[in-house]
Amino acid sequence: MQRRIAKWISLFLLLVLVAGCQPATPAAPTAAPTAPPAVPTAPPAPPALTLTGADGTTKTLTLDEIKALPAVEGWGGIMSSTGRITPPERYKGVAVQELLKLVGGINPEGGITVTAKDGYAMTISFDQIEQDDFIVYDPGTGDEMKTAAPLEVAIVYERAGQPLDPESDGTLRLAVLSEKNDRVIDGHWSVKWVTDIKVRQMSEDWTVSLEGALTEQMDRATFESGSSPDCHQITWTDDKAQEWTGIPLWLMVGRIDDENKHGDDAYNEALAAQGYAIDIIATDGYSITLDSKRINRNDNIVLAYLVNGNPLEEKHFPLRLVGSDLQKSEMIGQIARIVVHVSAPQPTAAPTAAPTAAPAAGAAALVITGLVDKEMSFTMDELHAMDVVTLTAEHPKKGTQTNTGVRLNALLALAGVKAEAATLEFVAGDGFTAEVAMADVLACADCLIAFNESGQLKSVMPGMESSLWVKDVVKIVLK
Repeated sequence: MQRRIAKWISLFLLLVLVAGCQPATPAAPTAAPTAPPAVPTAPPAPPALTLTGADGTTKTLTLDEIKALPAVEGWGGIMSSTGRITPPERYKGVAVQELLKLVGGINPEGGITVTAKDGYAMTISFDQIEQDDFIVYDPGTGDEMKTAAPLEVAIVYERAGQPLDPESDGTLRLAVLSEKNDRVIDGHWSVKWVTDIKVRQMSEDWTVSLEGALTEQMDRATFESGSSPDCHQITWTDDKAQEWTGIPLWLMVGRIDDENKHGDDAYNEALAAQGYAIDIIATDGYSITLDSKRINRNDNIVLAYLVNGNPLEEKHFPLRLVGSDLQKSEMIGQIARIVVHVSAPQPTAAPTAAPTAAPAAGAAALVITGLVDKEMSFTMDELHAMDVVTLTAEHPKKGTQTNTGVRLNALLALAGVKAEAATLEFVAGDGFTAEVAMADVLACADCLIAFNESGQLKSVMPGMESSLWVKDVVKIVLK
């Protein structure tokens, strides 16, 4: 029995030994981990706005980053230079003050320049940003309003709950917002396609362009030298007891009205007495026109560069036209150009059915300039000597009127309209302007430059808005 047990034990040990000598079964290969498919990444969003601080610090923001800032909402509407009102609409955006915090803010001596992608720029003062210093108008009547209601200067990205139209407005635009839809502002404050905001200091150098028989780029140092107390300095105090300091406009005109640029006889008084137009043009393109006889040695019309001894605020900087012989609407600021129209050719009388007497000598009552083959000027006698017609027309507010005058297109034919002229601008004696599409003018056979009861000229524009029926027309500019 013991022998049988020992035999089985030996057999078991032999089997164990044989099993230990067999090659191990290779493990099944393990598949390498498969990397997840690459997820394409979206390209970074393009910058929508670049901010530049007074110290040169810059910051770019995408539209999403702008939308992440605290938002403001309000009503914004405008009135154009022709009197056309765009009613207030609801906008959403970011207050300019909030944006300026990102680049150090703004101080009371500064302002900002808001620039569009096409290069158009508008300068806004500290007072306008921080203290609502804007002229506002009733959207129903267009009359100026006296109000202390708060306004907000903002960069907006939504109108009526929808993103701005990228074609007509751009991604961003400047708007001045109010809590209610009961006011509008001047249209030039509403900048479309905004891309840049730069903080500016008022101590910057500047130039003003003088254009006439001579052309000069007058820099700040030259102007200040001419307005020193021992030279041509003059002051005027307004109804708020503010003292404005500068040079009489007529002396500036005297630098470019003929070949005599400086000296006692630099200003051509005889030429001014004959009559010519003077355009004062701001950096944003806004302009007024004055007659030379009105400024002839007139020390009450001043080109000012200081107020109360300090440089002008950004809304007027660098120069503002002021004085007791100006209406408020004529006190234009941010002056960039002064254009003196002294080189116009002698007017040519229009052909008439029968010979007429030679035009009487006298001051020009109407000037046609701009995109024309030849600049023209007409005295009142010359206009009366043309083919005068009497027509009945429907005024949009005053009803049927009978007017006597010269057909507008007959006058334009004498000057010759250049093919690139797209608009026509009427300029009134008080500086008011109204602009109309050139195509509409050319299609209007009964549009007139008519004589009124006060011995002035007026535009008669059948079928067009009342703002184009301009009183006291003194100039027509083709653009």
